[in-house]
Amino acid sequence: MKVVVESHIQGTFLGYARGVVHRLDDGSEWEQTGNTQEFVYRERPGCRVYRDRLWIDVEGTSAVAEVRRHIGRGWAGPGAF
Repeated sequence: MKVVVESHIQGTFLGYARGVVHRLDDGSEWEQTGNTQEFVYRERPGCRVYRDRLWIDVEGTSAVAEVRRHIGRGWAGPGAF
């Protein structure tokens, strides 16, 4: 899979959950659209977004989650559920 973005999640990452918007250090925002759920606590973890479909892989997790580019309002804060 081709890496589209390699960055860090801003602030605290509390895991994967549908609808969560992940804000990255590069300014991009990615909304989780897949049903992956995994609860972890990480401060500013590294992450990669891959293109096949779009997937985010966060450092320290055992899963990946399907995402889409988030444009607009609705960001609930770092790692917010």
